[in-house]
Amino acid sequence: MPNFITAALDGLSFWQYGFAWAAIASATIVQYRTGIGFGLLAAPLLALIAPELVPVPIIMLTLLTAGTAMLSVRGGVDWREVSWSVSGRLLGSLAGAAILVRLTDEGHFMLVFGLLIALAVAMSLAGLRFRFSNRLLLVMGAISGLTATITSVGGPPMAIAYQDQPPERARPNMSAFFAIGCVVILAVLQANGLIRIADIVHAAILTPGLLAGMALAPAFGGLIDRNFRRILLGISGAAAVLLIVRGLA
Repeated sequence: MPNFITAALDGLSFWQYGFAWAAIASATIVQYRTGIGFGLLAAPLLALIAPELVPVPIIMLTLLTAGTAMLSVRGGVDWREVSWSVSGRLLGSLAGAAILVRLTDEGHFMLVFGLLIALAVAMSLAGLRFRFSNRLLLVMGAISGLTATITSVGGPPMAIAYQDQPPERARPNMSAFFAIGCVVILAVLQANGLIRIADIVHAAILTPGLLAGMALAPAFGGLIDRNFRRILLGISGAAAVLLIVRGLA
């Protein structure tokens, strides 16, 4: 076995990989059926048992999951909408990479972002809404790129943007956004020397969990579609709590 693979595997036990595959499968089901949620569900679980599996391997697997989901519903993608959100993602990713290189304490960043997401969710539950527009997609895309680059959690801003859109519109456009957005983030990280060979090996090892999730996803279609908005807000709320807790730790 090549030395770089041995080095990547060193320190991780079989039960850790089993747990990671289960987490990846669950996250893939949610991502495939809603267009969002992979990084939010997978990243914190994997960070608990093996911090070396985040953020880059999760971003790589998000690309695979969102990309295949996008291809399965490509006829429903509105590329004009996606171009606005992806433009924001690029700007946010560049800013995130610049911050990541210099960041010595992520705690304050996570706390502020978590509080902002919690506020947005509370506003939505109270009946207040952001008017869906290209400007909203640009702003939320930028926030998503910034936070995903630093924390692996970039879904909540787009969930807030698309919360009142029907699933057949939101799902393809969010899948396209995250697929292209992951390419943007990975390119920015690579340009800044933040991707290692071990990250690629870890992503490859976790791929069976992704394939299992893709196979199981169709069985959850009806349940998720009936509760689409509540799931999006639930994902965003969970992200807010997670980031606040991590920021205060």
